[in-house]
Amino acid sequence: MVIKGKLYAETPLYRGNARKTLFTRDGDGTHRLVSLAGEIAGTAESLMDAFIGQSRRGNNIGLLNELWQRLYGSRMPNGLIKTVTCQLQEDSYPPDHFFDLRMGLRLDEDRWAVEANANYKMETILRNSVFDFTMTVNDSLLEQDENQARLYYVLQEIAAGRFWFGAGKSKGLGRVRLEVTDWPFSPPDVIPNLRPEANHLTLEVAFDATNPILVGWNWGKIDPNVPSFAAVEGRLLVEAMRDLPDPIRERLEMGLAGPILDPEDWKRKFADYLPRVIAIWLQERSMGESEVWVLPEKGLRKLSKGKWALSKSVLSLVVPLVDEPFPSQEAAQETIEDVLGKKAKMAGRIVKAMERRRQEQQSLDQEAWQAVAQGLGLDVGLANQVAERLQDEEGLTELFYEACRPILPRLFQQVDQQIQLLRSDAWIDAEIEAREEHLKIKQMLLDRKIDERHWGHPDQVPEGVTPSGWARFVEEHRRVRFRHITHPRNLRKSIINDQNFIEFLKTYRERARQELSQPYNVDFRSGGPFGREISRRYGKPYDTVFTRMLSWAPSTQQQGGWEVYVPGSTIKGAFRKRASQILKTLWGESPRTQKVLDRLFGAQGKRGLVFFSDAYLVDPYDPDRAWCSMDGVKMDPSTGRPVEMAKRDYLFAYGQHLQFRLRLDLLDIQESDLEAFSLLIHLLHDFARGDIPLGGEKTAGFGWVQGDVERLLWLTGDPDGIGHRLFGEQALTPQGPWQCLQLEGDQANQALGIIQPLEPALEQAGVTPPRTSVGFISHRSFGGYCGMLSIEAEVLTPLHVRESGEPSFRAQSNGEMINGWDFCAMAPPEAKYRSAEKLYVLPSRSIKGMLRHIYTIASDSREPSTDLAHLNPADSLFGWVGIGPNQALMGRLVFNYGKFEQPTLSWFKVPYPYGEWRYINGRWEQRPDGGSEKLLVGKQWRLFRHVPLPPIVTQMDDFQPDVVQARYFRAVMPGSRAHFTIRFWNLTEEELQRLVWCVVLEPNLAHKLGSNRYLGFGSLRLTIRPESYLIDWTKRYAGGDEQQWQLPFVVDHWLNPKVVFHYRALRQGLNAEQL
Repeated sequence: MVIKGKLYAETPLYRGNARKTLFTRDGDGTHRLVSLAGEIAGTAESLMDAFIGQSRRGNNIGLLNELWQRLYGSRMPNGLIKTVTCQLQEDSYPPDHFFDLRMGLRLDEDRWAVEANANYKMETILRNSVFDFTMTVNDSLLEQDENQARLYYVLQEIAAGRFWFGAGKSKGLGRVRLEVTDWPFSPPDVIPNLRPEANHLTLEVAFDATNPILVGWNWGKIDPNVPSFAAVEGRLLVEAMRDLPDPIRERLEMGLAGPILDPEDWKRKFADYLPRVIAIWLQERSMGESEVWVLPEKGLRKLSKGKWALSKSVLSLVVPLVDEPFPSQEAAQETIEDVLGKKAKMAGRIVKAMERRRQEQQSLDQEAWQAVAQGLGLDVGLANQVAERLQDEEGLTELFYEACRPILPRLFQQVDQQIQLLRSDAWIDAEIEAREEHLKIKQMLLDRKIDERHWGHPDQVPEGVTPSGWARFVEEHRRVRFRHITHPRNLRKSIINDQNFIEFLKTYRERARQELSQPYNVDFRSGGPFGREISRRYGKPYDTVFTRMLSWAPSTQQQGGWEVYVPGSTIKGAFRKRASQILKTLWGESPRTQKVLDRLFGAQGKRGLVFFSDAYLVDPYDPDRAWCSMDGVKMDPSTGRPVEMAKRDYLFAYGQHLQFRLRLDLLDIQESDLEAFSLLIHLLHDFARGDIPLGGEKTAGFGWVQGDVERLLWLTGDPDGIGHRLFGEQALTPQGPWQCLQLEGDQANQALGIIQPLEPALEQAGVTPPRTSVGFISHRSFGGYCGMLSIEAEVLTPLHVRESGEPSFRAQSNGEMINGWDFCAMAPPEAKYRSAEKLYVLPSRSIKGMLRHIYTIASDSREPSTDLAHLNPADSLFGWVGIGPNQALMGRLVFNYGKFEQPTLSWFKVPYPYGEWRYINGRWEQRPDGGSEKLLVGKQWRLFRHVPLPPIVTQMDDFQPDVVQARYFRAVMPGSRAHFTIRFWNLTEEELQRLVWCVVLEPNLAHKLGSNRYLGFGSLRLTIRPESYLIDWTKRYAGGDEQQWQLPFVVDHWLNPKVVFHYRALRQGLNAEQL
């Protein structure tokens, strides 16, 4: 009997060697065909999944055998299923037969930052791919006992999507669904009994992006610890300069093409070459031939001879006109008549003696000049000087050399962006180089150029192989005997696999870069004349975009489409991190802690209780409308100005319309699992509270989403079994061989009540912050002071934080662009997609930067941190990124966006420059003899005084620009209030005291935030609200309500100026009495 159907990949699939990246190919891999293995066979195959069979040692059995045994408590009759084939359909192959690349990383438990050399890579079959499934069954065995009924319900489990194939089952991979096209037998009349211990719990959890979330894609990144192998071509850098007119670009490409060894040297050459190219091109465009009329000297002599010769007096009048060009005969005659005066009637004879000639002339081509000046942002008013020097190439070049100086930084910024893109993902070049050397070694083995005396000896380096390459190869194959590795068939297959691997990495990187270069993934930058045009034309790919994968979405090109998602590994890692922190806080680093963690999440070679799926978007998304952008600008603490090269741009998910759904599956929960299951319930409650962050930028408030269980499906073989302990007395209904409980919404959440409280096993649980042996405070558990500060920000003077992306308002004045900037809001970067009803916010990174600056002064963190053992107080608390692997530490503070409720806004006009204005003796004065005033604390940190707005600032009723040299923006007006929170954990008493002082300050002191702070903008006061609290970890998971574990936060108790360095200078610099 043959059973046929289609197997759908509900999630991506991976099947391969744990040390490899590529999905295992059929045959030797030449045709890059893939399938899901029917039967376990061979040494390597015995470690991988297959539908049926078992390995020689019996430690790996077929997935159908395993499912049968799990459901019925007995082994599947030997030979019942004769064969299984599962071939990927031809329509599910991309053109090159390569699929998606899934990558993951591990976070260090103490630092909560990326751990070096602990990532993984898998080539995964695309989600929604389809396999042709064929199963051959032994008819005689099928008719025996309950075999037919049992096989039917085994296949029904796969049809219901409760079946996983391949690696990564617990982190989002491997779930498949079977659709049988034509059953060869009818559903059984008698339903077989299931093993009482058999059960299956499915929880569907949904969360939206009401709290912003950013799970960053790994592509397009520069790793300073990995040298770049990419050769940068000068031609590509010139192409990246979007301001250059095409003829100028073409000439620069010819002169500056070729590989670049030193980008800074290339920039110097460019700075010398650009002015000369502009000069030569303008000279060529301004040069041409014209038709003129000339009175030659010989013509004049001819007129003085003969019977009708002109008189000497007449000839003497026209001598000055000899060889002077005239554009036409009419113009010549008019001039000659004027010269002759009363004898003008003789002009006709003189004109007849003139000759028509063609001559070169040079006058400035105004159209060409306008194209260059506007494209590059040069001063259009230089036209007269350019025209005067058209005949002098060196003089014209010198003129442009000075004119180009102001625009070079912008052009060089585009160069740096292009170099960064070309040198991104250097790990691929490193892997390709290593794999190419392995290929060379394998070919030498195949050709017998390497013998057994070399094998196993890293110091016996074969000729033509690098010592490092040979050492890596020997280390990776240290368990393989020489006679096995030199087997010709195995070697040829391995060579093809390496060739496929290299091609796959190159192809996928190109696809990733193409996706990053799509308009919706490119930020807005300034360019054009004088840098006033804000456009994606001058932008670069966002520094961080949301992670995505290729999934099957048939199109005319038969390609997979990019789909945004949250990886199951990210979700599992976040849940495990929270679980580990909780248990190590309450139970310490004990065997009990490790046992529960291993049971719930798994360990090496041991499956965990929970399978976490990826989180997919519920509805298709519009990439132009669905995402918000954020600018991260580092400020120079000594000047208060932004560091342009440290600017980072992020594209993140925000809003209720972006809803993700994930799935948790738990198989065969037993009485012994109640402690682990109870922990999972606590974690789900934490997830609903927003206490388990997903993705990156956590300390800037990203990822602290709130997820609720939308649907619960409980299937059990024993209606009187463990389900009563899990969900209480619930009515079950039959569903095939299962007894079923299905709940949705509030009912599902209520059914997942606390089963067991988590009581502390340590007397001093959570009392002191955990520290590592190096000395820094760790994230591995909770201790010291933890809690939440609820903050209200009151605006004291007009406050402006510029919106991210392009400006919401534009106008033209005398042909020049003027931008009008709205206040920062949770909105798409492209203006046309922004809603009229905006949510105005104080960016979390701005709040964090403002408070970090004050905390740095208050803790006297003047000495830079050198490594994790030598962190200054500010870096220890707010986080730090050093140089080299494993030299990063996540902060212990989380700042959310400050959301305004119905703020009052007004337009302002600020002319620039304004540095000559100073606030002296209680009033603004204009002093052209000096620059802007600076207040420095400790000769290192700048503070902006709280002052009223100067008279040069104009408040406007609307965006009505009248001059170009001014900034126009909307500001939040005094009296408006925003609210945000600061999470904190593992703080010492001194850290919390200093943090509280830096937040609330003292009466008559205030903070500064936003732009134009020197001119009085951006003063605000922060207040800690009564709903702030500290956490008592001994009661946090004891089963009580929030009031039992949330301890009131008394602000006055924590205000201690004695822990504040530079106290007097801070009181002076933050004084707001004059407001």
